[in-house]
Amino acid sequence: MTFRDHVVVVTGVSRGIGRAIALRFIAEGAIVAGIYVRDDAAADRLTEEVSAAGGRMRLFKGSVADHAFVADVMKEVFDTFGRVDVLINNAGRSSDQMALRMEEQQWNEVLDTNYVGACYCSQEAVSYMVLQDSGSIINLVSVSGIYGREGQSNYAASKGALMGLTKLYARLYASNNIQVSAIAPGMIDTEMTGEVSQEKLNDFLRHTLTGRQGSAEEVAEAVIYLAGPAARYHTGQTLKLDGGFLR
Repeated sequence: MTFRDHVVVVTGVSRGIGRAIALRFIAEGAIVAGIYVRDDAAADRLTEEVSAAGGRMRLFKGSVADHAFVADVMKEVFDTFGRVDVLINNAGRSSDQMALRMEEQQWNEVLDTNYVGACYCSQEAVSYMVLQDSGSIINLVSVSGIYGREGQSNYAASKGALMGLTKLYARLYASNNIQVSAIAPGMIDTEMTGEVSQEKLNDFLRHTLTGRQGSAEEVAEAVIYLAGPAARYHTGQTLKLDGGFLR
């Protein structure tokens, strides 16, 4: 197993894509350190599933937008396991509204979680990766950050900024054998997309070549590829995983 005994930090771990990523790394024999912000019941269910599978996982509850919390988590992970091999910046939130009607709080909450939180996690994790002269950072962005989507100016801006951060970190740390990439999913069947209206979902799928939503497990497979040795030449890039989304 490529990731046996590797230490993988996954943010937004309790549900959806984060949960699928954690379970996929567990299946590879990795040690997962997961961060979640509020859903204790989902975190408990994930813990039970990992335990039943004989996996190793440790969860931390708090916001990635809290720099002190993030720094403490990364230090504890490194002090406990001696390594930080992979960081998956998956934590995210949306608060859709037309740009001219969007309130300041909506801008701040989405940017703080999706972009600033990823900045904090990357900053703290990379300091340990540099010490071991190896590592991978994978940022979960979105096709909204590539194309822009109506009613998602805050979400699209946060994901576009994270794509820029991906390129910057890839340039800064390539000499330290640290690979940094991003994945831009399209419409993925998770709890978050369950809140999307049927009309909006149908419109999205009309412009998607496969005509369906993706699965969290398909995203997890892409993460496994990008975090592994087969993708070392892929650094600094954003991989679209959108079923052939056209606009």
